[in-house]
Amino acid sequence: HSGPRLYKQPAARSNRSIILNAVEYCVFPGVVNREAKQRVLEEITRSESKNFLVLFRDGGLTFRALYSFNPEKEEIIKMYGTGPKLVNDTMFEKFFKYNSGGKCFSQVHTKHLTVTIDAFTIHAGLWQGKKQSLPNKKDMTLVI
Repeated sequence: HSGPRLYKQPAARSNRSIILNAVEYCVFPGVVNREAKQRVLEEITRSESKNFLVLFRDGGLTFRALYSFNPEKEEIIKMYGTGPKLVNDTMFEKFFKYNSGGKCFSQVHTKHLTVTIDAFTIHAGLWQGKKQSLPNKKDMTLVI
């Protein structure tokens, strides 16, 4: 029977095509970023995930990493790039939505991640974290 089904499961919202479009046209402009672009597009294509998030360095929207987002489990796991392996609610600074028509990201003023979000930034302090944890050799006392 080929008519419309009466009980249709609501399709889980996916931003896969939005993210593919964003990576293609906005995140990695120009030839210089071709390799990185290919890597990210491959990661998305290979992934089973329906939702993806791009991590930007800051408001300048420089690509840092690609994450998969599982809304049911509220898991945000790094797939590729530079950034925390897992991201949680306390780390978010800004949220962005991709505008396919304008081929650009615009900031969304919200406090929490939802499936309509396509990209985010994390608090600046989280980026410097690694460097500070290494003791400075000059300050170390020599133990004999």
